[in-house]
Amino acid sequence: MNVFISWSKQIGLQFALKTKELLEKINPSLTAFVSEVDIIGGEDVQEKIIKSIEKCDKLVICFTKETKKSPWLLFEAGYARGLRKKVIPLLFDNDPNWHSWIDNPMNIAREIRFSSESFAVDLINAFEVKATMQSQLHISRFYDEIIEIKEQFKPVDIECEDLVEKLANDPSFRVINPYFKNKTAYFLAGFESFELYKILVDSFLYTGKHFWIYGRKNMKLFSGNYKRLFQYLGEKSFVDPDRMEGIDFRCLFLDPGSEEVEFAHKQSDILKSELSTCIMRARIEVDSYPNIKKCFRSYDTKREEIIIRLDNCIIYSRLIFDAYGKPQILTNTGFEVLSAKSTRGQKLIKKYKQIWDNAHEMF
Repeated sequence: MNVFISWSKQIGLQFALKTKELLEKINPSLTAFVSEVDIIGGEDVQEKIIKSIEKCDKLVICFTKETKKSPWLLFEAGYARGLRKKVIPLLFDNDPNWHSWIDNPMNIAREIRFSSESFAVDLINAFEVKATMQSQLHISRFYDEIIEIKEQFKPVDIECEDLVEKLANDPSFRVINPYFKNKTAYFLAGFESFELYKILVDSFLYTGKHFWIYGRKNMKLFSGNYKRLFQYLGEKSFVDPDRMEGIDFRCLFLDPGSEEVEFAHKQSDILKSELSTCIMRARIEVDSYPNIKKCFRSYDTKREEIIIRLDNCIIYSRLIFDAYGKPQILTNTGFEVLSAKSTRGQKLIKKYKQIWDNAHEMF
């Protein structure tokens, strides 16, 4: 049996090489082609790929979230399908948009999912392998090796995966999907939006532990849309006034009586009015749930960056000031998501704590 393995990008190549190694071990009569290692120097790459597809009995697509729109995957799978070859998608990621391939004529064979409990059985059946202890052992090692590769290529730390996925996939959230660098997700828009706070609050409620906000007037939080957040905090503080059953909610306001109010907005009169309104709304919540008053403090120093902590994730943005020292508007600007356990995350946690410790109790 000849198998052509289609791949794209570095992570796809690593999956392809491990798949080739596995298939040739569990079926000694099988030869797997991977372009990176099976095309020698001086050969015509495109010609060799085309001839190898024509020669193969089956073509395997190494499918990941990053590679699903790769022109090479589409070309190779489409060419093989045109030759009536069996095309087998090998899904290394659980992608909700996988079915965008379903309408494509090349997607005929049922996919094999790496995350499926039937992965080993599906693999054995697809490639005519004898189900022996040896083959099971090889597949088990393959599984562990793929997990290691996934860990190496993770764009963000595991603590931030769920939040980043929610932000990137939520249809109501007005952000461009992020790019990744140094285990940090960079969103190009959407900061200080109602959509962002909705996702943060929904992620925190009932399962979260830490929710820290380094705000100014916190207008989004006190817009009237998050009554259930304060009800939840109130319930926790009623049962356990001192520790709130392990819930650590902190919210920092700019002190309305500080000199910084004159510099924290291009129109200080508007800021003063909105700040007073939001503090009044916070006071109403505190009056309803007196034990949460310790969760609010005010600072009187210049705020140069915004730090939000949601459990082990940091949502971060840095202010940009104009020539007069006034900060530019933050709503719908870019922001970062990084792990609170990272070196940089730990520094931001320390900075927030310093600001909190130097801030004044509000109520």
